[in-house]
Amino acid sequence: MRVYRRQRQKSLFASLLGVLGVVNLLFFLILYQPARSEYYGLRESIERLRNDIQARQQRIELLERLNAQLATLEQDRSRLFTMHFIPRNAGWSEILPKFDSMIHDAEVQNLHLDYSIDTSPQYGLYSVKIRVPVEGVYPNVVNFIKDIENSETFFIISSIDLHGSSSSVSAGGPGAVAGPGSANITLSLNLETFFYQ
Repeated sequence: MRVYRRQRQKSLFASLLGVLGVVNLLFFLILYQPARSEYYGLRESIERLRNDIQARQQRIELLERLNAQLATLEQDRSRLFTMHFIPRNAGWSEILPKFDSMIHDAEVQNLHLDYSIDTSPQYGLYSVKIRVPVEGVYPNVVNFIKDIENSETFFIISSIDLHGSSSSVSAGGPGAVAGPGSANITLSLNLETFFYQ
């Protein structure tokens, strides 16, 4: 009888341990699933935050580069103005000798200059429209245009009006035939440049 009672106690104890094991397993599964999903959620959110931080760092670097460029913008603008444009207060006194020099170097004749300046500046620059009529042989007129294009002062050639002249006679006297390139042409250039304040 004692043996039977012991076996019964053992089987009861084993059943109790089995039930406790099953209950513990159920508790583990019940608690593990939310913890597991929370862990994966936290991992995904950490990955998102890392990507976000990396994107923000790249944006900060870009903004820092732009800031460095903007810091030198005013200096670059000032250097551009002083290299390629003429100050407004000295404008005509500087630009007219430049044209006289170009006209003399190209060996063309200038009748007169027409010019006008806008009274209101745009971006700190006053637009100056200049009309330059010149007369000379074709190669010299071409050299004059090249001098304008290669000038340190910035000029925009907005239009060219070209006329041939039949009145020129070669050095051989009346009735002599003019050689190639010896006939005079009249050229009227419409230019635009800018003065800065």
